[in-house]
Amino acid sequence: MTTATLDPASLDQAAARIVPTLTAPERDAWADITAGYSRDLVSKTTAELVDEALRSLPQHGTRPAIDVKLPGRIARALPDWAHRTRADLSHKPSAQLAVAAEILRKWGWQNKPHHLRDGRGRRCICGAICTTVAGLGVGTIGSAHQAAGYVLAELRGRGWNALIGDWNQGVCRTPEQAIELVNAGQRRALAAGR
Repeated sequence: MTTATLDPASLDQAAARIVPTLTAPERDAWADITAGYSRDLVSKTTAELVDEALRSLPQHGTRPAIDVKLPGRIARALPDWAHRTRADLSHKPSAQLAVAAEILRKWGWQNKPHHLRDGRGRRCICGAICTTVAGLGVGTIGSAHQAAGYVLAELRGRGWNALIGDWNQGVCRTPEQAIELVNAGQRRALAAGR
């Protein structure tokens, strides 16, 4: 019996298997289908839309669904097994993405794809998602694949047809963009009920 391991490269590939990539003819066909749609889709006033949006906010506000105390500056460079204090497998992909965003915010982001961490403890996007499972015990490998799938679906929605790692290594990328992408993936997962 082999034990499944989780690394950033396999996470990126698993997300690519989950989220379909549209080819150019498929995108053109979809554009032709939607070209005839009416643009009068909003049937409520702005005040009604704002009220509805405010009522749909979660009770805990914008805080992540779980509270995770991340280790400090020195401990962030330690291997993941040193952080493993609990294994709570009940968390959904949206919770994993909230923790991954917090990891990127507190520990830092690096733009080298498929590297779990650098010498200072900074992670790439896939590395942050892997750390939620392997290092902090939040969720399972399967839910990490789904979480990466939501991030990749967000990238597909923005017109990016390559993998997360390819986006991550873009020359003009900033930590704020990476954190915003993970947060957008979390919102997508929450909208899907995950």
